Amino acid sequence: KTYLMSSKRNLQMIDWVTMKISCNHDGIISNGEVVSLSKDGDSIEWSLVKFLPVVGSHDATISIRSITQSTIEVSGNPVKWLQGHNLFGTSDLKALIWAFFNELLKIPELKLKPTLEQLHAVKMGKLTVSRIDINETWFLKDRNEVLAWLRAAGQKMRLKHRGAGQFKGDTLYWGKGSRRWFLKCYSKGDEINSKKSNFPNALRTPEMLEYAERALRLELVLKSNQLREWQLHHVAHWNAETGKMLLLELIKGLEMSNNIRLTDEVIATLPTRVKMSYFTWLAGEDLKQILPRPTFYRYRAELKKYDIDIGIIRDMKEDKNNVIPLVRVLEAQPVGVPDWAIEKGLVACM
Repeated sequence: KTYLMSSKRNLQMIDWVTMKISCNHDGIISNGEVVSLSKDGDSIEWSLVKFLPVVGSHDATISIRSITQSTIEVSGNPVKWLQGHNLFGTSDLKALIWAFFNELLKIPELKLKPTLEQLHAVKMGKLTVSRIDINETWFLKDRNEVLAWLRAAGQKMRLKHRGAGQFKGDTLYWGKGSRRWFLKCYSKGDEINSKKSNFPNALRTPEMLEYAERALRLELVLKSNQLREWQLHHVAHWNAETGKMLLLELIKGLEMSNNIRLTDEVIATLPTRVKMSYFTWLAGEDLKQILPRPTFYRYRAELKKYDIDIGIIRDMKEDKNNVIPLVRVLEAQPVGVPDWAIEKGLVACM
């Protein structure tokens, strides 16, 4: 068993936030309205105000809408909205929201008119969140090594009680679809260089590009149900260390299976049916689709004694020279905000 480790010099970053803020404003902030009519079309069953995209630094956008005349909802990446990028940022949720809100007040079209009490409430974190993403960045040698690590993790790493990771595009997910929380991992270099990337050309400096090329990003997505259970839907309950503690605690559930070949001596001691199942798995077959469920889990428990996990399908096309062992992440350099980024004013909130 192994899992990612952090260090005191490591800096987690608050990424995406969905929050409700008490703030008086004139009119309705919206991008239109979605209306559901009754079957006969005579009455409105429900209506929903659509989010209005608001442009920030380097054309980054964040979504805002009115809930009431004294409440707004915001959803998006405040770090990216402030800086134009999210290569690095801050782990201090309260400070980030306060910095973001002050910039938001400078946009006259929104007609935000918070009272002194409302301003104080935002500064003290007296608002609620329904989603928060927290990420951590690790350095490997280059993007090829990052991608190789991801391939290896997809084949050999499982999340306790959630199962094996699943790729959607180039991102590896554990627990995707959960109503509480899930983990994901991806190459930051791949992300900012993809066709869909909106990474600003003005920020494509050699230092920024090198940072992204080496960056392996691990991200925790916390949803409303989990935040409420932990009483963390109140921003006032967060401090600068909360995100770090949550991320490190949940990634401890990541387990690596070596899936090495068994020696002849061990194979000789296995019951015949377990032995046959092992060889079937070794050939790349999915035993979950072959064995009855109770049998599969019984054999899996037996073989895990020898560090074999038949729940992870073997990739028979795997290029042995192009896969980096998962343990390499323990040798990777954990990174936060580089000194040059602070000197060049590329960090909005520290």
